[in-house]
Amino acid sequence: MRALWRLAAALTVVLLCGFTCVSTAPQSNKNIVPASPSTSPTPPPSPTQASTPASITGIPMAAGEVGVSYMASLSAAGGPTPYTWSLDSGTMPGGLILGTDGSVKGVPTAAGTFSFTVKASDATNQYTTEGATIKVYTSLAVLTQPCAVKCNIGAGCRRCGGFGTVGGGVGPYTYRILGGAVPAGMSLSGLSLVGPFPAGTYSLMVLVTDGLGGQTTVQANWLIYGPATLSAGGSCSNQGNPPSCRTSGWSYSGGSPLQAPRVVIVGYSVYCLAFCYPVPTGPPPGWTVRVAGGVITISAGGVPCGAPTYGGTLTLQLIDPSQCATTMGSNRANLVVWLENNC
Repeated sequence: MRALWRLAAALTVVLLCGFTCVSTAPQSNKNIVPASPSTSPTPPPSPTQASTPASITGIPMAAGEVGVSYMASLSAAGGPTPYTWSLDSGTMPGGLILGTDGSVKGVPTAAGTFSFTVKASDATNQYTTEGATIKVYTSLAVLTQPCAVKCNIGAGCRRCGGFGTVGGGVGPYTYRILGGAVPAGMSLSGLSLVGPFPAGTYSLMVLVTDGLGGQTTVQANWLIYGPATLSAGGSCSNQGNPPSCRTSGWSYSGGSPLQAPRVVIVGYSVYCLAFCYPVPTGPPPGWTVRVAGGVITISAGGVPCGAPTYGGTLTLQLIDPSQCATTMGSNRANLVVWLENNC
């Protein structure tokens, strides 16, 4: 009977342990950590255009000029900083580069109007785009006039002072004398001397600067000559039949180094009233003048038989015939002319 009770108690323990007992046997692999399930890296978010666009400043952009250093700056606000800048589409002027910080730097190499789109990406990789245009002007230049080599101008002349014309670049233009001096009584207006030229030799070097900082220089030189000096020679007296006459000893000096002066009659007085009818009022018949190499040759004649006597005193003066002649005439000299018909 006691044996049956022990068997029943043992079966009860076994059945209870099968449902509620935990083994207390020692474990030899306590330090083994169960493997975690496999994972893959999370990819960065793709750039997306901001639903609320950031505000871009620096557009419209300043104009540039070929050969002149250019610098501009773009900036943005409205998103988390920092912003990274890039060219989204279009073409920037040759020689200019858009930096990631929004700076635009370089030296333009070609003129034209260039359109492009810039992109500003914020710290969360959202971006904003905006179109921009940069106009590049041709480089500053000066079209020089003959005076940029050397001008021969008559004293007293108020023309021919221009020595250059500005082209290219962007106004306003400023002018500064680097060398030489403006002649007394004159003033500099742009690339032109204003006022009457005094006799002498002058030179100027002028620096031209445009509104974008482009610069160029122009050199000009002038030789301002005074009027020629007339030297009187002999009279023009009757010779031969029919009568004619030829002078000798007339000459001139000074005046334009490029062109000989003209001889003109600026006065006339008659002294042969008894023999000169009608009274002569112009040059003698056959009047010719040749001026060359400082020598003046005057002749008259060819009076037909029966023609009245021509007699009087002519007052002569030299006139500068060049384009920008001196306004001062030469001194005057008298020439006696006597042509009597002895047929």
